[in-house]
This record gives sequence, C-alpha cells and structure tokens, in this order.
Amino acid sequence: MERGSFVLGHQLTSDQLDARILNYPTITVPERKTTLNTTPVGIDRAILFDDGAYNNRDIQLILGFEGKQADVNIQKFLSALDTGKYIDFQMYSDPDYTYQVIRQSTGTIARPTYSDSYRELTITLSSAPYRYVAPAQTATITTTTSTLVNPTSFVAKPYIKIVGDGAITLTVNGVDYKFTNVTGSIELDSAMQNVWRVNGNVLVNENAKMAVGPFPTLKPGSNTLKISNGTATIEPRWRTL
Repeated sequence: MERGSFVLGHQLTSDQLDARILNYPTITVPERKTTLNTTPVGIDRAILFDDGAYNNRDIQLILGFEGKQADVNIQKFLSALDTGKYIDFQMYSDPDYTYQVIRQSTGTIARPTYSDSYRELTITLSSAPYRYVAPAQTATITTTTSTLVNPTSFVAKPYIKIVGDGAITLTVNGVDYKFTNVTGSIELDSAMQNVWRVNGNVLVNENAKMAVGPFPTLKPGSNTLKISNGTATIEPRWRTL
C-alpha cells in the first residue's frame, strides 16, 4: 500500500475519497479483561479472575481530504463507518492486517486558512482487539486429512461452510464436531458461536443440528482437519494482537 492509503470495508479506498492518512496511526495495545479481588484476608496478593478476552483498542487518525469534494468525501467516510456494526479497515502502516473498527467518539474537521478545498479530519476509532491476517485465506476440507498452519501465536476462531446431506462429522485436531440432518449446507461461526443455513435470502437458525459442546478452533502451528462426507470451506481468520 502507498504511504497514507487506506481501504474501508473492502470497497471504499483513499484514492476514491482523494484522502490520505497524515499521521503514523497511534494504536493502543488492548487491555486484558481481568478482575482483581483484594478482599481475602491473609493473602499477600490479589486474587485474579481472567475472562480470557480483551477490551477494544483505539486507533487515532488524522486524515487529509483534497479537492472541492472534500466535505462530501468526509461524509462518505463517516457514513461507511456508521453502520451499527464493525467494518474492516486496512492502513498503509500495517498492510498485512485488517482491523475491525467502529466510530464511538466525536471527530473534528479543520479547514486551513490557506485553502478552501482541503480539510483535515481528526478522529479516534474503536477497534476489536484482534487484527486479522490479510488477505483472508480459505481452504477446502474433504474426507482426506488436510493440514492448516496457523502462523500466529493466538487461537483462531474460523468460519466454516459445510456442503452435504444427513449426518456429517467434522474432525479438527482429533476432536469430532457432529451435525445431524444437514440439508444441502450448513454454516458455523466459531467467533459468534452460531450455526445457520441460507434458504434463498433467509437465514435459518440451525444451532440444534450441531451437537452440544465447544465450537472448533485452530491452535498456533499445525492443525489437521477432515470431514466424514461432503466438503467444507473454511476461512481460518488467523489473528494476532
């Protein structure tokens, strides 16, 4: 990526907006979700409760918008952010990763006195704690064992689409994940802990068709996968802090 460039939502680019990131983005390290209990008597340290997750991180940006459409393009940028859900965001400063961002705070728009066709937007974005390896990878899983290598130090929570019918078992690192009465296809998102299928334009809840238990994850290093029948497409979602 060129210096100052960015892509928002895989579609809106800095070139389309005649915009550039002016600063080297300041990105905080996400805080681990922990609680310390200091009330126990006779113990020389607080008792730690670890939620096994992280809080969001902040990304501080200064963006310059050029041309007579500067004000309009700022509104396009803000509109793309303000969807009520996380949006993928790639920056020149970290081109091999995608951040998932939302806008929670106010921003400021400045107009230098020397130009009526240039604006600077200063804004802080809230980002989900993990950044994801880009471009996103996919792999096809069959009845023959496949190996996927997680290049990061963190467990990945994949998206998987299974195509097949009837009873199907997906095996990941020797652990079986069983599905019953599959009709054509079934999809699962380990991050959201959800199972569904698409019927036309309608999402059908299929959580009852997956045996009760944890969702599949991919550990750092090598992971083995196979499926009892049919095929599966997996998006590993390799991630790191």
